[in-house]
Amino acid sequence: MVNSDGRDPTGMFRTARELLEIGANAAAPRPGQIRDRVIGRLQSGRTLAGLAATGWMLVSYPLAEGRGEFVLGKLVDLVAGFGILCVAGLVAVTVFITASRPPLRRVYLRRLKAPGETLRALLIGSAMAWGGGTLLAKLLGGEIVPWSRIHSHGILATVAASVPLVVLVLPVCLVFTLMGAVFVLSCVWYSFNSCFRLGDVHELLPALVSPVLVWALFVLSCLDGPDVAAPPLVLYPFLLGGPLSVTALSAWEIRRLNRRYGMTFTSALGRAPEPEPGRAPEPEWEPQPEP
Repeated sequence: MVNSDGRDPTGMFRTARELLEIGANAAAPRPGQIRDRVIGRLQSGRTLAGLAATGWMLVSYPLAEGRGEFVLGKLVDLVAGFGILCVAGLVAVTVFITASRPPLRRVYLRRLKAPGETLRALLIGSAMAWGGGTLLAKLLGGEIVPWSRIHSHGILATVAASVPLVVLVLPVCLVFTLMGAVFVLSCVWYSFNSCFRLGDVHELLPALVSPVLVWALFVLSCLDGPDVAAPPLVLYPFLLGGPLSVTALSAWEIRRLNRRYGMTFTSALGRAPEPEPGRAPEPEWEPQPEP
C-alpha cells in the first residue's frame, strides 16, 4: 500500500527501490555536490579504453592458462579489488574526517550515509543471490523435498508435488538468484567507478583512493603472472597503462577541482589560512555552467 505522496508506509519496497537506484548508478547526489561532466566523461572514456584494450589482448594473444582458470582468476581479482577498495576507502575517510576541524567533521560524518547505502545494497544483493541460489540447488538436489519417498507413492503423488515446485517455487528462487546477481554486479561496478560514493563525503576523496586501488591491483596482477602469452614489449605497457592513466586522471581531476571550483585540501579540512587584515575574504564558490 502506497500513500498519495508516493511513500510506502510499510517500508516493503523502500529497500528494493534504493537497491535498484544504487545498482543502476542512478543514486541522487547530495545537495550542492559537484559533478563535473568533463571529469565524468574522461573517467568513462578511460574505462571504455581499458575494456577495449583488454578485449584486444584476449583476442590477439592466447591465454596463459585455461578459460576456467582465467575466469576464476578474474573473480578472485574482483573480490581482492573490492576488499582493497573497502580498506582504502575506510582509511581515507577516517584520516580525512579526523584531520578536519570539528564543525566540518560533523558534516562529513552525516555524509557517510551515501557510502553506507551502497554497501547495504551490495550486502542485500549478495544475500538475495546466495539465498536464492542455495535454495534452488537444494531443491533440485532433493535435499528439501524427499523425491524418492514421493515416487514410491505413485505418479499422481509425484505430479502433485512437482507442479507447485515447477510453477511457483523454482521461478521465485531463479528470479531471486538472477536479481541478486545483477544487483551485485551493478553495485560492484558502481562501487569501483564511484569509490563507494566517497564523492558524497567530499569531491576530492575519489581522486585520492582511485590510484591506490589500481596500483594495488597492478601489484596483484604481477604476482599472479600474466593472463595472456604476450611479448614483454606489449604486456608491460598494457599492465602499466591502467595505473598510470588513472593516476594522471586523478591528478588532473584534483587540479581541475582546484582551479575551476576553488577546492583545496586545506579548505576541505577547514584549515585554510585566515585572510590578511584589511583584505576582503574570497567570494564563496558558485556553480559555473559547463563549457
